[in-house]
Amino acid sequence: MKYLFIIAAIVVLTTIISFFALLPKDKTPEHDIALTINGHSITDKTIAQEHKKFGYHTVAQTDLFDAIITRELLIQEAQRQGIDKEPDFKKALKDYYETSLIKVLYERKNRQLVVNVDESEINHYISYLNKTVTFTRLDKIPENASAAATATGVSDTSLFDDLADSVKVLLSSLSPGQFGVMFDTGNEKYALRLDKVQDLHNTNPYKPKKKHIIAALKEFKREQMINAWLTGLKNNATVTIHKKK
Repeated sequence: MKYLFIIAAIVVLTTIISFFALLPKDKTPEHDIALTINGHSITDKTIAQEHKKFGYHTVAQTDLFDAIITRELLIQEAQRQGIDKEPDFKKALKDYYETSLIKVLYERKNRQLVVNVDESEINHYISYLNKTVTFTRLDKIPENASAAATATGVSDTSLFDDLADSVKVLLSSLSPGQFGVMFDTGNEKYALRLDKVQDLHNTNPYKPKKKHIIAALKEFKREQMINAWLTGLKNNATVTIHKKK
């Protein structure tokens, strides 16, 4: 008897679901419709959202309507041809979805980062301008300052001002004999040791504006924080690479 009640309940539930599925869907009120294209309604809200995409640029309503109508006709034609059902389209849609997801994640992480620069960092950076620096890219990251002092690597002597921004910022945080570690790509890291700083005694040196120095310092720190975050994700992940026979 218990099973009969269960079967009866299932039948009733199925009937109710079917009934509501067959009910007519709520239609968009006539006064909210701006355009109808081959039976497909475009609401005033959609028109307003499309208009916002132009930002501060003004666009005539006729041009806006023409753009929306053209797009809708192309979508309908693509669907008529079954392009939205094709594997290549589904893959492209998946790739776009994943790329957009990652983009939003990066933007959100960037907004969460708090990047500060103090006066001592700015002054140290300025003190290296118009000077030559000798530094060494070490063969491996040393464990401590003592190991860094005798570590081997490739050395270079250049005008500080001519170096890449990331290298300048890292070196400006060091004094001769010290080393610093920089993220390169992803979780790849390398170490630079500052060996020597020499003054050129230029009577008319070029000095960038302070706001540009602050921007360079902040950008470097932000990149390093993002790379450190990515490295943390990788270190905390469980990854299995399956060997194929």
